[in-house]
Amino acid sequence: MKLKTTLCSLAAGTLIMAGSFSLYSLDGVQETLKNYQNTYECHPAIIYDPESVEEVQQIVQKALNDGSTIMTGNRRYASQIDAACTDNGEVQITLKNMNQLLHLDKEAKTVTVQAGMRFNDLNDILREEGLAVNMVTELEIFTIGGMLGSGTHGSTLHKKSNMIADYVTQMKIVDGLGNLRVITGEELNAARVNLGVLGVVVEVTIQLEDAFKVRANVTGHRNDSDLEDKILDIARNNYSANVAWFPGLGKYTVTTYSPVPLDTPGNAYNAQADVSDIQEYFFGLLFDALHEFPGTGLQCLAARIRYGARDSSYYRDLDSGRVVNDPVGHSDQMQYFECKDPEKCVWDKLPIALQEVAMPLEELPNWITDVRKILDAHPRTCFPLNGIYFRFGKASDSYLGMTAGRDSAFAGIEYTLRKEGNAVPKNYFVNLEIEQMSLRKYNARPHWGKNSVAIFENMPSRFPKWNDFVAFKQEMDPHNIFTNAFWRRASGEEPLSNYLTPECNVRGECYCETDDHCESGTTCQVGGYFDGAKICK
Repeated sequence: MKLKTTLCSLAAGTLIMAGSFSLYSLDGVQETLKNYQNTYECHPAIIYDPESVEEVQQIVQKALNDGSTIMTGNRRYASQIDAACTDNGEVQITLKNMNQLLHLDKEAKTVTVQAGMRFNDLNDILREEGLAVNMVTELEIFTIGGMLGSGTHGSTLHKKSNMIADYVTQMKIVDGLGNLRVITGEELNAARVNLGVLGVVVEVTIQLEDAFKVRANVTGHRNDSDLEDKILDIARNNYSANVAWFPGLGKYTVTTYSPVPLDTPGNAYNAQADVSDIQEYFFGLLFDALHEFPGTGLQCLAARIRYGARDSSYYRDLDSGRVVNDPVGHSDQMQYFECKDPEKCVWDKLPIALQEVAMPLEELPNWITDVRKILDAHPRTCFPLNGIYFRFGKASDSYLGMTAGRDSAFAGIEYTLRKEGNAVPKNYFVNLEIEQMSLRKYNARPHWGKNSVAIFENMPSRFPKWNDFVAFKQEMDPHNIFTNAFWRRASGEEPLSNYLTPECNVRGECYCETDDHCESGTTCQVGGYFDGAKICK
């Protein structure tokens, strides 16, 4: 059996025979991995695209013998930083060739898939079989393995969980010795959200339910003064809900979903990403221009455009393509959107970054009140894509899920970057004060895949079963070959203080401690409202 390898340049390569497969050593150009926004690169020595469990085992065993480390992640991975990257010069695996459905048990309502299968491909198959995944995220192109690695979630307090990870009944993982491990029982709670550091997840069995449809209701609210009083009722009284708050405009929108029988008329889908090429072009120009003009007028213009796109139905009929004002459709197609080109979603082309945290659900009204106080000094601070975006989830038994042990509210904030993607956004200090307040006052947990380097502070203290996860990692990977810079930072093995370098705040690598850490022309100051924050202003 010849193991496939993907190599950028073989001109300078030397052929090495290793066991039953061929490898090349490189002294020339290496292939790189990039994130979905092309703002972060990884530089492995070699990238493997195995086609079977046995090939994965051989890769791991060779890496162990060679003293190499490994990480699993796609060439266009869905993270803003290096969560899925192997270390420079080490081994990267993708599962793009392990993307098949292996077994469907309609009686038990379970499905077993290879971990490289895309979520939308799985849903397309299940829909035809009259079955559905219990949880639906908002974007459809993630792989199942990637969703488990980062704890990908949707929004519901009426189901067991808002994470697909909590519906997994069995996993197969190639561990750090190259052995295939079948994970069930309590071990599953350790492995559900695994950050890729337990081994290579190769197969996953997921609990399903009968297919159903949902009816969506979209409402725009032009006065946000009562949001604190209403938001928990919105979350608790609906099967699924999301809230987009635009505080710079004094407005918010609410989208709710209600389950309806499968035979309910309606064939609508979520059309958020359905924009014409010309709309996409001009929206990109607007985002690129946000930093080039004084004041926040263009940011607030973009926010008004986005509010207008969310304050009424953004669902279309699959057959006619027309907007549907009382939309009903299959649960998956209604709750996530698809992109015209899976590799080029409109959001990916915009110069934005996203921070998301999860806080105890009951604290959300207080958090909103505190955010208002931060914004009082900057009333025209606008969040131009989805405002401050709220979703909700029940407590999870997973060790490292964002909802581990507590009902949670998720708050996501997009902020705009300059065109080159590496300069400080306008009013970035406002975002950072909110962010540090969330971490230090509300004990919020950062999303594992959507954030900056700096936000992952004191992670072991944020999860009651962190030490249990580390103990399970030691069992699964005794030689620690499944590690990378992201894991070393998150685990505290590498202190974040190592990133306190000149202008580290510009790069999202630190919260400032001295003026030297800030962009030229700004100084490191205490937060305007939350004095536990340090911001460059």
